[in-house]
Amino acid sequence: MTVAVILAGGESSRLKPLGDKSLQKFMGVSLLQKHMRQLIEAGITACVVVTNPQNTAATQAELLALQPHIAISYTIQDEQLGMGDAVKRALKLIDDTEAVYITQAHDLFREGFHTHLLAKAGNIQAELLLTGTHMSEYFPGGYFLSEEDPPANTAAPFRVSGIVEKPGAGNEPSHWVTLVAHWFASAADLKTAMAQTEGGALGDHYERALAIVMQEKRALVIPHTEPSASLKYPWHMLDIMELLLGRISGQHISPQAQISNNVTIQGNVIIEPGVRMFPGSGVLGPAYIGAGAIIGNGALARSSMIGAQSVIGYGTEVARSWIGENVWFHTNYVGDSVIDDNVSFGSGTVTGNLRLDEGVIKAVVKGERIATGRVKLGQIIGSGTRIGINASLMPGIIIGRNTFVGPAVLLNQNVPDEKRVTLKQELEWGENSAIKSAEDRKAFRSKL
Repeated sequence: MTVAVILAGGESSRLKPLGDKSLQKFMGVSLLQKHMRQLIEAGITACVVVTNPQNTAATQAELLALQPHIAISYTIQDEQLGMGDAVKRALKLIDDTEAVYITQAHDLFREGFHTHLLAKAGNIQAELLLTGTHMSEYFPGGYFLSEEDPPANTAAPFRVSGIVEKPGAGNEPSHWVTLVAHWFASAADLKTAMAQTEGGALGDHYERALAIVMQEKRALVIPHTEPSASLKYPWHMLDIMELLLGRISGQHISPQAQISNNVTIQGNVIIEPGVRMFPGSGVLGPAYIGAGAIIGNGALARSSMIGAQSVIGYGTEVARSWIGENVWFHTNYVGDSVIDDNVSFGSGTVTGNLRLDEGVIKAVVKGERIATGRVKLGQIIGSGTRIGINASLMPGIIIGRNTFVGPAVLLNQNVPDEKRVTLKQELEWGENSAIKSAEDRKAFRSKL
């Protein structure tokens, strides 16, 4: 039997002001639950979930409904000591004779990939199966050592002998980068390798153990040839959203949705129960509109996910954005943004999402200015935030939880949690020497 290990214990510090990575919801379902459902479909009947002290209760609540279908054990990673420590804790709950499948809750593969890999495990003579994706340009990840270096479109498993971590552009030993979906035929093999790497640097404890198993056992890579995504930085929410929206086929409109006359619905969409679409509104797919959401008069949602009970109010356009639950807009433009639950925009507030020079947008995360890889990126906004009328938000800005951004503010820097940003305005007073009567206005109009 194969026991899955789901790594969900990271502190998600790079994702702030959003919450835990594995609990982020897409189409009303968390990444963790999507991941677990896919493992159940692949035939997994037992798993160990690694959590941290802050997310344990929420994780257990999220998976409670799935327990009749899979035996779930939990282990808590009390300190952030890296992937190696997390795997070591999980292995204590797994018998030496079992096979082990190491995965991460915040990684998104194509539908059915876990089923495909685990089916290969029963048919291929190998003690270790890994997952790899082809990279045409340099990516700062772990590159496989492979004599074959197959082309990008290959579907056939290929032999590898090791991994080189972040070799630098031009030094790649192959074009294939590892993804975290690793199957070990024997938990004992991994435990032995982990014991041999005890006392080294905590950050690469697991990676060094993996390298030992690769050298001692027959290791094959199962290619993942379709787009995948991993949630590390806040803008990766948009990557995952795009992949999931791309899987919608056809129009799925609930009979309990209230769709007025003179409404436009085009493309592949899901519209959940209780949605209300008013005259002149539109949804252009691929798109997801959550339960109870409102698309107001003249409002447009396109290529976006709209959370439950959110209001895309009169005259608002939401484009290519992930919107949480109970978010309110009114005459706004929201582009390429990630906006968490319970946020509201005052009328006239707009999100900037494109630099004037059309260059790649950078964002500041944990004090480091990082290229997002996106030419279009609006804002990342934490839950509970309020933004006043006619505010202008510059591209790539991260606004914390429970903040207050006042009216008419031109915001060009990040705002920490629970801060208030307002604009100091000085009014000039004087006598009005240009008073016009109704007759004056009538005479003026006659000349038009």
